[in-house]
Amino acid sequence: MVAVFEDRQARRRILWGTLGLATLGGAIGLNYSILKHLQPIPRHTLTMAANWATFGLVFFSIRESLLVEQQAKNKPLDLRFSITRDHDEMFSSITSGFVTGATLSFITRRTKNAAVTGALFFSVMAGVGQFAYTKINRKRQRVILDKMESSETPRVLDLVRSDESTSLVARLRRKMVDPVTLLPEWFPLKRLSSEEYRAMLTVRKDELVLEVAQLRASIADMNRREDTMLARLREIEAQKSQGA
Repeated sequence: MVAVFEDRQARRRILWGTLGLATLGGAIGLNYSILKHLQPIPRHTLTMAANWATFGLVFFSIRESLLVEQQAKNKPLDLRFSITRDHDEMFSSITSGFVTGATLSFITRRTKNAAVTGALFFSVMAGVGQFAYTKINRKRQRVILDKMESSETPRVLDLVRSDESTSLVARLRRKMVDPVTLLPEWFPLKRLSSEEYRAMLTVRKDELVLEVAQLRASIADMNRREDTMLARLREIEAQKSQGA
């Protein structure tokens, strides 16, 4: 749990998650007090906000702790967080909702039935909320990727329209000679076409992927050597202890 609060990103998620639930709880408490004519309204609003903030603090702290534990388990298996993120977040959210709901329900109502009911209710709510968040986040990422992929399309369309346009500027542009084309073939300067440029980028991307794979293999080999050395040192220390 302490390691979670040492992580800046984890602290930020816990803080914003707690503030978000506190705000939502305050809004619900305010509306409930107005509809039920409860007085004083500020006290009921603050009480509801404090209850939701307490739940949020406990929930997000446990959730981040479980995520850190899952990431630690994935490292020896060479599994990236981007691959296991959806599963890890769903498991952490459901488990956090179960533990938080059971604990807070038992503290407030002092019965086992309340603990069971709270655990089931909040675990389901956490799972539904995490599922919706994951779907929205994936949709947002897909929109961003689609925009990135289509960012070159307007430029190509502008060039096509320029070639097909009959305006004076377009006709003058078509009649202008690219000075690079006047250079001899042996000259090192050359203008690349879009296809050639994409081919170069593809080759460079493949080279980077290969370099990353080699780096991961080297890191995995270093980790294995380190584990072997540590095991050997433990054996030596154990032998010394037995000899003493």
